[in-house]
Amino acid sequence: MNNSDFEAQIIKQRLKLYFTPYIKARYEILVVNDIFAHSYNFFFNIYRPLKLPHSIPLRRITFYRLEFLENVVANIRTEYKFSFVFRNFGKQRWPSNFTLISKQ
Repeated sequence: MNNSDFEAQIIKQRLKLYFTPYIKARYEILVVNDIFAHSYNFFFNIYRPLKLPHSIPLRRITFYRLEFLENVVANIRTEYKFSFVFRNFGKQRWPSNFTLISKQ
């Protein structure tokens, strides 16, 4: 299914399942560009003091278009204000405003 709202809804449901607020904890969503499988992978990273970090896989999106990914990320950001980290995007830019996706 190529519906960005549907994909974002699934990711938000899984975030709701795994998110438990803790004092001094850091949360981030990692988006990995898998150039070999032509997909985007979403992970939920949890960093708590005195605990080992956790990385929970959320979803693999196989519709490989940057416009689609941008809509999914924007939809998730409306509800969750976590930091987003983008890996393996190189010098790619968002289609809507031409800013770099990853600053690394």
